[in-house]
Amino acid sequence: MSEPIEEAPPPLPDPPHTAPPQAPRPWWSRVLLGVSVLGISALALYHLGITFLTNSPTNTVSTKFATPISKWVYPWFEQNWRLFAPNPMSQNFTVEARVSTDCYSSVTPWYNLSQMDYDTIAHNPFPGHTEQNELRRAWTDGYAATHDNSDVGTSGRSDMTRQYLVNIALERIDPRSGKDGVPANKIMNIEFRVTTTDIAPAETPKQVMQPSVHIIPWRQVSPDAVSYGCPNGSVAP
Repeated sequence: MSEPIEEAPPPLPDPPHTAPPQAPRPWWSRVLLGVSVLGISALALYHLGITFLTNSPTNTVSTKFATPISKWVYPWFEQNWRLFAPNPMSQNFTVEARVSTDCYSSVTPWYNLSQMDYDTIAHNPFPGHTEQNELRRAWTDGYAATHDNSDVGTSGRSDMTRQYLVNIALERIDPRSGKDGVPANKIMNIEFRVTTTDIAPAETPKQVMQPSVHIIPWRQVSPDAVSYGCPNGSVAP
């Protein structure tokens, strides 16, 4: 009988290859990297700030630093567009109103409708569109755009824009007029007073601008309002 043949044992795996330890990075390279990151970040922030001032409406900062801004932006970084509104508001408006009963037997004091909106917006991080724009646009884009200085309508939309302004005013006045002697269901007439003040130019931001006041005379709050006739001598205050 032949003797069994012994199989050779499998070869042992190669030992894992270990890279030689790297020498520590010199201190000056870490300093150079940190200075480079700070420099690039500062340059990027400076460029973004200059670009913002170039495209934003004229303001005190852009006026004061106009020369360095121009040297940085032109000609390589010139912009042909603008941030925000292309024609920002150049006036502030304060809209007030008062109401009366039939024949003006009772009249409320003036209600500052604009201030009501300002009070709602103040300290509110997410103010609504209604508080910010409804009253202002009802005046600037509505009534003022469809009536002349004598309050005569100049458009087929004149009656609609006037009633829209009245409705907005009544929405704010109704909850308050009762304590002033004119319950909401007794309101018959309404009068508006609009104060317009130009915004001082950026070159002279502290200039005092003189306001102008426009009165929209007493009229009935609605074409459907019914007057029962006033005795002689009943005139608007």
